[in-house]
Amino acid sequence: MLSFFVKNKNDIIYLSLLLFSVGIGPYYRRLGSVNSKKWAGSILGILLIVIVSGYSAIHPILSALLGIIAIKQATVKYCHIATFFLMFGYLFFFRLADKFGLPLSSGQTNLIVMVIVLRVVGVAFEINGSWLATTKGKKDDEKKSDKVKDTDDDFVEFINPSFMDLFHYAFNYIGLLTGPYYRYRTFDDYFHLPFSKYVDCTGFTINTLKIVPLYISLYLAFTHLWPLEYVLTEEHNNSSFLYRMMYPWALFAAFRQRIYCGMTLAESVCNSAGLGAYPVQGRNRPGHGPRVGYLKLKQMSEEEAKTTQYDFRTVESMDVWGCETVETLRDSMKVWNMAVQYWVAMVVYKRFPVKALKVHAALFVSVIWHGFHAGYFFCIYFCPFYLMAEDIFYKLYYKDATGTKKKIIGFIMWFLRSHSESYQAAAFLLLTFDRIWIYYSSVYHYWYGVWFAFLIIGLVLNAVSKPKKIKGDEKVPLAKEVKE
Repeated sequence: MLSFFVKNKNDIIYLSLLLFSVGIGPYYRRLGSVNSKKWAGSILGILLIVIVSGYSAIHPILSALLGIIAIKQATVKYCHIATFFLMFGYLFFFRLADKFGLPLSSGQTNLIVMVIVLRVVGVAFEINGSWLATTKGKKDDEKKSDKVKDTDDDFVEFINPSFMDLFHYAFNYIGLLTGPYYRYRTFDDYFHLPFSKYVDCTGFTINTLKIVPLYISLYLAFTHLWPLEYVLTEEHNNSSFLYRMMYPWALFAAFRQRIYCGMTLAESVCNSAGLGAYPVQGRNRPGHGPRVGYLKLKQMSEEEAKTTQYDFRTVESMDVWGCETVETLRDSMKVWNMAVQYWVAMVVYKRFPVKALKVHAALFVSVIWHGFHAGYFFCIYFCPFYLMAEDIFYKLYYKDATGTKKKIIGFIMWFLRSHSESYQAAAFLLLTFDRIWIYYSSVYHYWYGVWFAFLIIGLVLNAVSKPKKIKGDEKVPLAKEVKE
């Protein structure tokens, strides 16, 4: 037992700090003035950074401050670009610190830096996007550029936080340890709108937390029965091919439980403090917040706020049931880490100027945000190749199927999707190219061959199934003409 605690000391400390952040929520929520609440949240956030990181705390603190300075010094027209490259540049330096004679930081510190990158870059894009939508967009609708069209439709007012507002947003303890990502607008609404006073924070927190013990138990069981390092052993290589092929299912199952646990605790921190609570009529979206009627929600009276129904969809990261049951990889990607997916869509996909490269830009930024290891490229950047084949078979056989046929095809697609994710997750977990090569070689890199075969077969079937085009002069008779 002692060896277990020693081996997992950092994770146990991190878990304890998450639970502490959940427990402190009701007290934080009851603080009086907005100013005292902001400072308490920031001081607590910096304290958590120092506890987790020690001397390495300089990295998340310095990166946030540099990003804030970039936002305030650059013009509103270019602040998002300057901040993006500065924050990711510092992220590269942080992860390559040993090349500069500095010690590498822990994985937990890396997570905090990743969250701060999302916050600081995200708010820079909010500032620029709101400026484009509310200023340039109103001057001349006919001359709207693609950049204006690519901003969120929800930008109905100019967002222009002060230096201290940005400081408090970057360092507030809520979501700082492992997310979820939430916009500056959500953060600002938390202090100035009455929703957190009237939502049932305790009920939401308990409801969110109650399944965490199951995630922890399953994670411990999976990692004990099917350890990651086993795939690198000679014993694994001498086992049956079917066993080697299916082993990643256990690895990915363990990884999912870990992620579910962390994300659920992170959501509970938000629930406990009341951040991210909005009336359900806003049709709230993870990461984004209300999608409709935002200005009406801001004008809601105290009496209306007392009786309305709330949700915490804005700070929801994982749709666990969806992750386990959806049939396609495309749908699975939509329900996995939804708040970060929103950030990637808002910051990269929608704003990237070259339409043909939008997907590649989004995937590349997602990869480098996670890290430099080959496993991230193998896992994330190979998704489009499976999606190409999956989309073809989905349209040909699943989309219009009904009854038992739809269930059977759906199960087959679910199995293939799950197997593909498990195969990719093995690379994500093994990280380095040499370790990935050992495992993939033990199964003869078969899944890439399967992907390629699926794609070729799909393209052929798609071409065969297309109705032949009618030659130019031939006319298809209308029903009326046939009768005549």
